[in-house]
Amino acid sequence: MHLGKLPPEVLQRLVLSRRGAFRGEVLVGPAVEEDAAIIRLSSDKYLAVHTDPISGSIKLLGYLAVYVPTNDIAVRGIEPMWLSVALLLPPSAREEDVDVITRQIDEAAKRLGVAVTGGHTEVTTAVTRPVAVVTAMGLGQRYVTTAGAKPGDVVIMTKSAGQEAASILATDFREEALKRGIGADTLKKAEGLALEVSVVKEALTLADIATAMHDPTEGGIANGLAEMAYASGVSIVVDRGRVVVYREVEALCKAFGIDPLETLSSGVLLAAVPRDRVREAEGRLENLGVPYAVIGEVVPPREFLVRIGEKMYTRPFVADKLFTLF
Repeated sequence: MHLGKLPPEVLQRLVLSRRGAFRGEVLVGPAVEEDAAIIRLSSDKYLAVHTDPISGSIKLLGYLAVYVPTNDIAVRGIEPMWLSVALLLPPSAREEDVDVITRQIDEAAKRLGVAVTGGHTEVTTAVTRPVAVVTAMGLGQRYVTTAGAKPGDVVIMTKSAGQEAASILATDFREEALKRGIGADTLKKAEGLALEVSVVKEALTLADIATAMHDPTEGGIANGLAEMAYASGVSIVVDRGRVVVYREVEALCKAFGIDPLETLSSGVLLAAVPRDRVREAEGRLENLGVPYAVIGEVVPPREFLVRIGEKMYTRPFVADKLFTLF
């Protein structure tokens, strides 16, 4: 099998079809394209739950262990509140490694106002590098799904495509990047993107405007948009020239032969917004100081899920080349 997520048809057949007992309070369960489960606790209270393995970084593991799963809660329009972290360490790990990872977790969680409620830590031969498996949870009075995009909606992205991948390349692959001609200034800028991978504040500020929101991780914004289109039963047309790719991201991805639109992009929020509320959404993002771009529109279903420039994506599955580097 290839590295990364399972193809959607395999996932559906072998995983998502086996969901245990039916529970009526589970309003949104496991699906290829959905970011977090939604469980109804009362008529006006919903619990969002999401689990994520963080395996695509070593030096940034603690930060990503907080920011990535809490993003999946926030794009539901729900504030993340709690984390449970299972940390698996290889026999080669040192106490210093544990110290760095847990300091990062503590720092990031405090920044978001999230409590670490428990978890598990062990050394095992089952992994060759540290892996964190994290469950994030939050409570809210309403929720947003990936499946709500409608023809006529406008698609907004925040920050830069490929920024998470660039931060990983600049840290875990720093020496190789230098050998490939990437300058120290570029690496420093890319390293700083590790602290920009949270979308919590922008997702929560758009929660009452957006018809759909999504957090593009593996496979990048191309896969994230394809998942949104697949979930919503629509197609999405994107102007490639409007997609934001920071210079440091472009340089690092080019050096490693990775398309920045098809690689880890935590920190980007994808939001479908009714056309008559776009200016309101833009104003809110501007007030937060979050960079954004209007990149495309939702259209009735066509022969593709997403078209970015001349490139078409017909499945909610884009292989991420970053994982081949580990």
